[in-house]
Amino acid sequence: LPETMRDSKLYGVELDSLTGRIAKQLYPKANITVDGFEKTGYPNDFFDVVIGNVPFGQYKVPDKKYDKQNFGGTGFLIHDYFFAKAIDQVRPGGLIAFITSKGTMDKENPKVRKYMAQRAELLGAVRLPNTAFKANAGTEVTSDILFLQKREHPIDIEPDWIHLGQTADGIPINSYFVDHPEMVLGEWKTVSGRFGEEDTVVPYENADLAELL
Repeated sequence: LPETMRDSKLYGVELDSLTGRIAKQLYPKANITVDGFEKTGYPNDFFDVVIGNVPFGQYKVPDKKYDKQNFGGTGFLIHDYFFAKAIDQVRPGGLIAFITSKGTMDKENPKVRKYMAQRAELLGAVRLPNTAFKANAGTEVTSDILFLQKREHPIDIEPDWIHLGQTADGIPINSYFVDHPEMVLGEWKTVSGRFGEEDTVVPYENADLAELL
């Protein structure tokens, strides 16, 4: 934490029992909940900053408050759910910094992005190379860091980042990254993946990711 924030009250939520107990030992002054995010009772408009590496997958989390959001039958997948709930729980003007899969920004259906944009301003986004988590998680996946600031109240708005554009090679990506290519920390490539051809970001040769960030 920056020196100016050393007196902050810290809260954490971790689903895994072992990891949660480790977090409690590492941060004895923090209020760590070892449970699913959907089981927490944090109030809305409460936090100044929410930071996380959200889980992502093609499954949903049962939470009555958010189950009613349909989005054409898809509802909130788990990563979308974390964004929606975090936006509610930061105060107006509060910040969210989340690592998420590229699907949040790049999926074809824009409805979840519109839901987010109505409630929070996108301050910026960084697309990470697919090796960013290879060392500590053993996985190659293209991820983004998104920075959002909660609005005073929801407004009907449709900024460009809700929609997709495409690279010079015709790869469909979020229009934010078309307009801000300097925020993509690698080169676009089409590679062979588990499900056939997929578009990914490979690291620049001999580049230092920390410096790029």
